[in-house]
Amino acid sequence: MKVLLRGVHLGLTDNLKAYVDEHLVAHIERFAEDEASEIDISLVDINGPKGGVDKECRVTVRMPGMESVHVTVTAETLFQAIDATRDRLEKTLKRALERRRSVATNGLPYDLNADASNNY
Repeated sequence: MKVLLRGVHLGLTDNLKAYVDEHLVAHIERFAEDEASEIDISLVDINGPKGGVDKECRVTVRMPGMESVHVTVTAETLFQAIDATRDRLEKTLKRALERRRSVATNGLPYDLNADASNNY
């Protein structure tokens, strides 16, 4: 799985990179089925030194055979934003994968599928 991590208006420390890897990437990797999957993570400080609720975590997950999944969360700290993003992303990916699996199994009625395989 390819992971793209960037900081917008802030520096990425080793501590922050390790936190993202442990608390976000490790949880999302289990949904990826092959190496063509990609996670694009942007950590943003919206107001800069002014402060406030301005830390944002934007994540886009791209997997073959699925539409891209994008989640954005704003919080007081980057760590809170990363954790909230992980939770929302897990729910969204589970729902998307369940939809994809149900479409794959409900394509043909069971008896038509069995009749087609017996004719060969």
